[in-house]
Amino acid sequence: MGAHPRDVRGTNGTMIEAERLRALSDTNLMDSEPDPRFDRLTRLAANSLETETALVTLIGSDRQWFKACYGFDGTETSRDVSFCTHAIETPDIMVVLDATKDPRFANNPFVVDAPHIRFYAGAPLITSEGHALGTLCVLDYKPRERFDNTDREILRDLADSVVGLIEKDDQLREMSELSVVNRELQHRMGNMYAHVSSLVSLLDKADLDHEDYVTRLREKINALALTQSLITSNGSQSVSMSELAQQTLAVFEAGAGEPVVTVQTENDFDITPRAAFAMSLMLHELGINSVKHGALGGEGGSANFGWSSPDELKFSWEETLPNPRVDDVPKKANGGFGSVILKRIAPKTFGGEADIDIQPGSYRYTVSALPERILAPKT
Repeated sequence: MGAHPRDVRGTNGTMIEAERLRALSDTNLMDSEPDPRFDRLTRLAANSLETETALVTLIGSDRQWFKACYGFDGTETSRDVSFCTHAIETPDIMVVLDATKDPRFANNPFVVDAPHIRFYAGAPLITSEGHALGTLCVLDYKPRERFDNTDREILRDLADSVVGLIEKDDQLREMSELSVVNRELQHRMGNMYAHVSSLVSLLDKADLDHEDYVTRLREKINALALTQSLITSNGSQSVSMSELAQQTLAVFEAGAGEPVVTVQTENDFDITPRAAFAMSLMLHELGINSVKHGALGGEGGSANFGWSSPDELKFSWEETLPNPRVDDVPKKANGGFGSVILKRIAPKTFGGEADIDIQPGSYRYTVSALPERILAPKT
């Protein structure tokens, strides 16, 4: 076969491919359960275009997986022998009338051996953001003399219908996740305010010598209220990253004396309200986990939160523990909603990937982010 398409896309090919794979990952379609809606479209494509086989394919980093099949028994193939990996490299429909006469596919194992593919037509599944996730393709096992404009229009229209299903599902999933985030943040922040306010009241009544301590706690409550207003108010267009982090994490220093959470201040930038909303929830969860199982739960521990430059964003939370806590590692690695926040909701909102590294004496959580998902527009 000829050169792989990924090898000839130019100097920014790696970046484009990474963004495409991230968009594919965001759909959660790879290895998902069968869906009759996609099955109907493949059946309609095969019948309308009079072919033996039709497929909805999704192109991963090293494999081609079939979301829907008509007239084919397989579930996936290696990307290196996939016709569709070539088709996603063009915005137009790719047509191969006789694969034995096409230098790209003449030696392909699916042409030389069973099922002996001869005809192929594939329309890339291009999202509204311009990412080609895979194809709607039709196959036959005898060559064709032509695939005219009417045939192309039918295949393109059906491929657009597939994209419509994908993006509709993605929008519904995002709305559901944002609704969960909103409810959980309100619940958690409300509980936090109630607990800290009760503590302030008890300290204030029990011992006047704690006046300074009570004052500091009241300031932290005000800071939390300001943070919440910044990220939920319709009138707020941006919030400082360092300010948001400091205000969200300040509550975990109550009564600890010297601050044990260090927040980066250099390379500061403004972030959008939506990003701030998820960031506040993420930092709150990291702080809660640390109090229960990590550095903020005992003496001598420390935690640091920072980020890389705005051009290539990665956020990092690091803890050091003076005494290894082996028994706590499984608790931190698993969990319920908190784990969803760190491993799914935060990366999904930021358009990046999360990684957790747990050692007996340390804990490190990192999450990458697309600048366009985080940075507030400059005025």
